[in-house]
Amino acid sequence: MENPIIACDVSKGRSHIQGFMGLSKPFCNPFEVQHLRSDLRQLKQLAESLRKQTGRNPVFVFEYTGIYHECIARYVQEIGLKTYAISPLESAKVRKSSIRVTKTDSKDCLNIATVYYSRNIREFINGNDDTKALSRRKRDLKCVLIRQKCIYHRYLDLIWPCFDEKFGTDSQTSRRIILSYLHPDKLKKSNVKSIANHLLHYCYLGNSRALTIAQKAKDFASDCVSGVNEKSEYVNALSEALANLIKTEETIEKINEQMEFLSRKNPYYRLLKSIPGVGRNILLQMIGELGDFSRFKTAKQFVAYCGLDPSILQSGNNDGKHFSITRKGSQILRSSLYLAVNQMLTQHKDNQITRFYLQKKSSGLSHKVAAVASCRKLACCVFGMLHNGTCFETI
Repeated sequence: MENPIIACDVSKGRSHIQGFMGLSKPFCNPFEVQHLRSDLRQLKQLAESLRKQTGRNPVFVFEYTGIYHECIARYVQEIGLKTYAISPLESAKVRKSSIRVTKTDSKDCLNIATVYYSRNIREFINGNDDTKALSRRKRDLKCVLIRQKCIYHRYLDLIWPCFDEKFGTDSQTSRRIILSYLHPDKLKKSNVKSIANHLLHYCYLGNSRALTIAQKAKDFASDCVSGVNEKSEYVNALSEALANLIKTEETIEKINEQMEFLSRKNPYYRLLKSIPGVGRNILLQMIGELGDFSRFKTAKQFVAYCGLDPSILQSGNNDGKHFSITRKGSQILRSSLYLAVNQMLTQHKDNQITRFYLQKKSSGLSHKVAAVASCRKLACCVFGMLHNGTCFETI
């Protein structure tokens, strides 16, 4: 006897719901509910009706939708129903298998039910994964940081032209000079000793080093031709841009500390740390994105989750090979593996990954293609390590 289910097509703020007693046995017509507790009571009533009709507890089946499914999945678990999640790609396959493709929110419930009844779907656990949440927050802040750096550099080039060539832009001393004086004219009016004392107070410098930098800064200010005067509004914009930049960097560092604290409790922390080229940032990103690793039964599944599986399009004379990767997976995990491979190559590590890269490179492939192929091999190694509980071995 087939299990009764409640199929749900999730969208922003609302979902379409339909009950099924079995494959091609709808219990009711699809209906729409908002993601509000008052409206979701209809879902609870449907579950009770299915239970009375079939004598079995229904399960709740839905599509992953980024973040929109989280609230309804939590509500369903509160009322005591088991939840099962499917990939939108799975339901799309069912929809496209028909001769006449029809895409409606109500019909999607039937497609979701078909996937559940025809495939082995794993139960969804709606847990509070703080490490993953921190990883996603860090990703968003890095995007903000890139934008803030562009704004800061634009104002810096306007007010302090050629400053980055002399002092750099991200060092503690260069930022302290900008924050303290804001405009070259103000720096030019200060004496070398006061500049050095200021640097000694805020930066980790010795007396001689501080005096050297102070003299260099004074000489630069005397020679600098700023694009605006000292009272320009652009000076305030520069100060604000640098303050925002520093604040974002401090927030990212705090997130790194929180992630490291949580990650040290993860059983995979020690194993992933043994991979050459995996530093602190890459390690934390990988742990944040892995989640429940037991859901991967084969290396192919893990490779597909990383989006490193090759696209296949075979037709006629086209052999279907040598296509790009699908990229349908965790972008953060995929980029972490790519960075790890590049670090191995930069540091000239001798292991099976770098030898595999050199083999691909010598066969005529470009650096990027060979590196992506090496990422796939590294993903297979990571699966074997975590599946067997072993560290990375340099063979």
